[in-house]
Amino acid sequence: MPAFYRTYRPSSFAEIVGQEHVVRTLENSIKAGKINHAYLFTGPRGTGKTTLARLLARAANCTDRTGAEPCGKCVNCLLMAEGRSLDLIEFDAATHTQVDKMREILEGVPTPPASGRYKIYIIDEAHMLTTGAWNAFLKTLEEPPAHAVFILATTALHKVPETIVSRCQRFDLARFPVQDIVKKLSRIAKTEKLKIDEDALCLIALAAEGGMRDAESLLSQVATLQESPITEEDAALILGMTSQAKLAGLARFLAEHDLEGSLAYVRELSEKGENLSSFIPSFLRYLRILLLASIGPKAAETDLEPLTKERRTELLSIASSFTTAKLVEIIGYFRAAELDMRNSSIPELPIEIAIAKSLSDTIGTGTSVRELRHEEEEEEEEIIVAPVATETKKSIEEPPAPLPAPKGALREGNSPALRDRGLETEKKSADTPEPSTFSLIDVQDRWRDILREATRVNASLTLALSNARPKEVVGNKITIAVRFPFHKDRLADHANALTLTQAFDTIFKTKVKIAVVVEEKEAPSGNPLIAQALSMMGGEVV
Repeated sequence: MPAFYRTYRPSSFAEIVGQEHVVRTLENSIKAGKINHAYLFTGPRGTGKTTLARLLARAANCTDRTGAEPCGKCVNCLLMAEGRSLDLIEFDAATHTQVDKMREILEGVPTPPASGRYKIYIIDEAHMLTTGAWNAFLKTLEEPPAHAVFILATTALHKVPETIVSRCQRFDLARFPVQDIVKKLSRIAKTEKLKIDEDALCLIALAAEGGMRDAESLLSQVATLQESPITEEDAALILGMTSQAKLAGLARFLAEHDLEGSLAYVRELSEKGENLSSFIPSFLRYLRILLLASIGPKAAETDLEPLTKERRTELLSIASSFTTAKLVEIIGYFRAAELDMRNSSIPELPIEIAIAKSLSDTIGTGTSVRELRHEEEEEEEEIIVAPVATETKKSIEEPPAPLPAPKGALREGNSPALRDRGLETEKKSADTPEPSTFSLIDVQDRWRDILREATRVNASLTLALSNARPKEVVGNKITIAVRFPFHKDRLADHANALTLTQAFDTIFKTKVKIAVVVEEKEAPSGNPLIAQALSMMGGEVV
């Protein structure tokens, strides 16, 4: 199978993906007939420097072009396409670095072009030239013949002498966005009738790190599988990378504070042959996107765009379980693990240490937080709900009887002190909230419906709400208790609080106010066995 980057190399400016600013400037110069004597294309590998140089050469010598596009049919276009043109000299500076080779090339510069208007020299990897070669080239570049055009391409601009840069029209080529790479890879796959998942294309685009040529080469490698369809796991196996699904798997365990599950997951990856040295850099990139997503949707918009809808939803859901500060802390641990991996005789150890530090609050409990939450929910259902609900309902339905007046009390209105006290009582009554149309037991009974309605509107609240419970109802104010401060921050966010309020409005058909608090863990004064159990399990007596 031929290399895709050769087969699908652009043959016109219209086929160039990205680099719009460079293409537009070159097209305008060609249309106006203003070809500069020297150009400098700089940028990372695989961003189209040599392709643009060849297109510029063909357009400059084309005798029948339409606008800026070479016709591809005239003698000059055909000779250049076949590599037989005497007016196009390509020089690989990485192979020929010495001054003697440069002088040999420059000796032919004064000779007029054979058939075209310009004699064009393309110097690839120009930064590899020696100081002597640059000095020999500088004299020609200062006073070039009218028919000579020099096009330099380099990936290391800082190695090109300033005297050369100042005499060239410079174009900086940027890395291709992942979504642009995915679009072109999709077109190639469709043309080649290659069935490949969109997740696999995204993985290839991420592996190319902004280089279109690299992406096309990697697609050629993956296409050798000849399987239908090629999945993300297949592509990850060929490329020696980690799939997005595996990265999300570990992130989900960290979000759930599941230390035991996280360590087992890493052990499973190692047993299945995962390259842990490449896993850490991939996971750091994933954590970076989580960090940006925790700051706000706009901060991560560029990184989320190339992901599929399912992967994007999954990532946002995981990001909602972390605070920004916690993600910064986790990233620090895994960056240290990346450095330690080079000297570790046990590949799993640096990752396991990073996980243990990230979940240090669960060390020593002997039980994962997921299991603790399940046990706590069962305890609440069996012990907490009935007594609290009964007491609350009673307090609402049976208001306390007024105290009898003391013997010999003055008649109402006869004493200024009593009048003042009456005014004060009326003022307090005015400040007392109106009694609600529902009680705490009503909220507890409909709690699952409320959660279902809230998560239907915003699925990212699932994890935070799974650890919440209604604590108190006073008037139209409902207090919700959570066990972790980061869950309080999540639910107290303005947009999320509005979602909760709407959920209550939908269920109880009335306007409410929401307050979120972190449950305080008080030591009991009774049975010492209960105190020991609460200390170990992190529970409370209600």
